[in-house]
Amino acid sequence: MKRLVLTLCLLTVAIVAMAQDSTLTTFSPDSIFTLTDEDIEQERLEANKIVAGTWQYDKPSVQAQGTSVLGKLSKPIAKGKIASKLKKAYKKLQIKKRWTSLRLNNDGTWVMTVAGKDIKGKYNYNPSRESITLRWYLVSVSADVVRDGKQLHLLFDTDPLLTLMRLISGLSSNDTLKALAFLSENLDDVKVGFQLKQK
Repeated sequence: MKRLVLTLCLLTVAIVAMAQDSTLTTFSPDSIFTLTDEDIEQERLEANKIVAGTWQYDKPSVQAQGTSVLGKLSKPIAKGKIASKLKKAYKKLQIKKRWTSLRLNNDGTWVMTVAGKDIKGKYNYNPSRESITLRWYLVSVSADVVRDGKQLHLLFDTDPLLTLMRLISGLSSNDTLKALAFLSENLDDVKVGFQLKQK
């Protein structure tokens, strides 16, 4: 009985001592497992390294997703035909001549040099969705991103592509739409855009 009493006394003393130890009372799982703003920012900077760099337009890029691409053509043939039409349209819009570079900085800012002038904004890259959103003023354009070695593919739905093309070409929406009129030809399952090479 004396041993039991002694054991209980020692246990009580230990519990009281632990309760008075400030390092133990401040410990909580939340303090270890909760992400801070600093953690999130570090994660964002790490993700941006995947796309960061200075990029230059190389050629059109096409991604066929569904089965209704250009009627009954197979995907490789359809992609080739679309890429050929894009190449002609881009030439008409003077993309290669006007669009010097796109620089994606690690801090989430971008600079696009068009016709000798810099256009600046911010971007958000989402590695899990493989998508990027470029923002400047009240305009934002989203695209799928594929990083392939020293190449970066930006692939758009029709409307965001037209928005970006108007910016790059300097033409009115009507002129741009005429140059890219074929985009309305049953291209629901296709994303088109640019293959960029690292400078």
